[in-house]
Amino acid sequence: MKISEVTQAKITRNTGSEVEIDHGDGTATTVDTRKNPDAISRDDKGNVKLNKDIGNSAMNGQKKKPQAPRPGEKITIDDEN
Repeated sequence: MKISEVTQAKITRNTGSEVEIDHGDGTATTVDTRKNPDAISRDDKGNVKLNKDIGNSAMNGQKKKPQAPRPGEKITIDDEN
């Protein structure tokens, strides 16, 4: 069983170019959105998603900047299969 099946991760802090995600089990992940702007995305319903496997984002070209996540929002983590 994966930890994401038991706990619900949520965003605890958003400061400029860094987003901190609390996984609910005592661990946290900090994402640098300046180096990796496509790591966190928002779907059509407004849900926030953490993309783990996106390749080298510096080579993907420029895209429209998504709305920044807010502290307290729940986040879905894209598991690698």
